[in-house]
Amino acid sequence: MRLAVIPLIISAILHVLGFVLMGFAQESVFLIFPACLYCLLAALLMRGMTMIAWLTLACMVGGIAGTCIEFLGALMAPSLVLVGIIASDAAAAGLLVRGLWLGRGAHKIE
Repeated sequence: MRLAVIPLIISAILHVLGFVLMGFAQESVFLIFPACLYCLLAALLMRGMTMIAWLTLACMVGGIAGTCIEFLGALMAPSLVLVGIIASDAAAAGLLVRGLWLGRGAHKIE
């Protein structure tokens, strides 16, 4: 599950980057909340807590859905940043599913 921290941090950086690239626009302030949340979840995931892994997985699925919905209206970040967020969230979700599927045996591999 610790491998999921890497794309999680990349997603947090992309959220902040989207906020900066939009010129600190009022519409983009929402991007700061997921960035802070993802950093907190990454710190907690480093402890190997299974409950946090499930919570992070739910956040990743919600983040992917929310970012996809963002393409239907006015964008709050450049489209390449949004695609990067979707990709990093999907990578984190995939690694979390792998870690949760393997259970305790995954800690020996990582």
